Amino acid sequence: MGRAFFWILAVGIFASARPVCAKELRGAWNTLLPYQYEERGVSGLERPAGFDIEVFREVARGAGFHAVFREEEWSEALESIREGRIDFALGATPEESRADWAWFTEPYRKESIVLFVRSRAASPEDGKGRWKSFEQFLREGGSLAVTRSFYYGPEPMERIAEAAAQGRILETSGDEESLAKLLSGEVDGFLADRLSAASVASQAEALPFVELVPGIIYEADVSLMFSKKTVTEAEFRRLDESLAELRESGELDRIGRHHLLPHLVLITKQAVWFRLFDAIGTVAFAISGVLIARRERYDIVGACVLAALPAVGGGVIRDLVTGRSPIAILESPDLLLLVLGTVLAGWLFYTVHDRFFPDATSGGGESGEDRFRWMSTRGALEIFDAIGLSTFMVVGVMVAMVQNCEPLWLWGPLLAAITAAGGGVLRDVLRSQSDIPTLKGSIYPEIALVWGLVYSIAILVLGMDLGLETTLALTITVMAAAFATRILVVQFDIPSIFLGSRPRVEI
Repeated sequence: MGRAFFWILAVGIFASARPVCAKELRGAWNTLLPYQYEERGVSGLERPAGFDIEVFREVARGAGFHAVFREEEWSEALESIREGRIDFALGATPEESRADWAWFTEPYRKESIVLFVRSRAASPEDGKGRWKSFEQFLREGGSLAVTRSFYYGPEPMERIAEAAAQGRILETSGDEESLAKLLSGEVDGFLADRLSAASVASQAEALPFVELVPGIIYEADVSLMFSKKTVTEAEFRRLDESLAELRESGELDRIGRHHLLPHLVLITKQAVWFRLFDAIGTVAFAISGVLIARRERYDIVGACVLAALPAVGGGVIRDLVTGRSPIAILESPDLLLLVLGTVLAGWLFYTVHDRFFPDATSGGGESGEDRFRWMSTRGALEIFDAIGLSTFMVVGVMVAMVQNCEPLWLWGPLLAAITAAGGGVLRDVLRSQSDIPTLKGSIYPEIALVWGLVYSIAILVLGMDLGLETTLALTITVMAAAFATRILVVQFDIPSIFLGSRPRVEI
């Protein structure tokens, strides 16, 4: 009896530890940033990742299937679906010509096909590349790269066929090859999904060399596609219902935030105007350190420390808190070199000033503590400082998105405040200054907190509807609002909120 009980218990444990194997679905993926790509996993092995990949994994799991992926060009994947060699493909447009041999789920994202051409920076001597529309591009004989077997919509496909008959179409395996052909001058433009092409250009650090021709050529819903030869209608219905449940639960939006938002913000950060504002803010914060070093008679090394802390210190704290690797200033020395250049310029200025104008008052007759006036040196510094605050605030929220800090409504504003004001706090602590301006003066970190919260909530509300143009417009709006808030605070000397109404006692 005891032996029989032992065997029954062993079989029960084995059965519970080894669940019934789910049916395996074999499918194809091809590089299409940020929807499908390959990344190195924790084990060190390359594995497919991206928005489309994770969506399908969750859909298959919810329907009781196990997904297996293999890399395959889009044209080959379509043929494999038709012939039943694979079960599914990702990111497919449900066009009528495919309905006889494929099932299509309800859409889970949109794609917007646009035309990318070389920018003036890539071909300043080239008279081409100044097109105002896709129609003008084709009418003036522009050569075009398209992804092999990709569907660009009924009207664009007709125009592509006409251009192909004239020998002006080059078929490629995907956006990476199309971008390479464009930059090498083999074609004048290429068609691609707006976010995908921008992500590829961003990864290749080629954003300054491409530009978008105005207008959306084709916009369509994108679905998961299954082979009718290998997937039954009942199985397809289960998969389609699993996708609907994923959307209703909010998990689809979460996957979108995880995979799409980081690419959107990285593209925004590489914009020329954003880099310019980032540099202005860094220099402004560095100048504040130089002014303090001058007033309190620090040496050149001390001036470098006081200049670097407000300029890059907040970003270092932020990256340590979020576990970002490598830390931002280690990725590129540009900002640190800006700080050192600012200190060197300050040293040269004061050396010349003290040598030839020893009795003059620097800064246009004002010290760093004088009342704010917009046309003074101090006034210019306040304007630059406001630019730095608004830029660093946005960067903090962007890092929260890239690092997938959840919930974003909490970590977005916190990292915004740390990035914008954390370095200044470090500087004043190092100086052993009890009356820390960023914590006991006018409203400063509060601006980053409030507008960082607005920025984060707007991103969460927009969700999957957040595109490149929306992200750009939202970023500019929030930066302008934070800048204006800081200017108003300084202009009207608005104090921060203190604990109680007792007068402050200087220590």
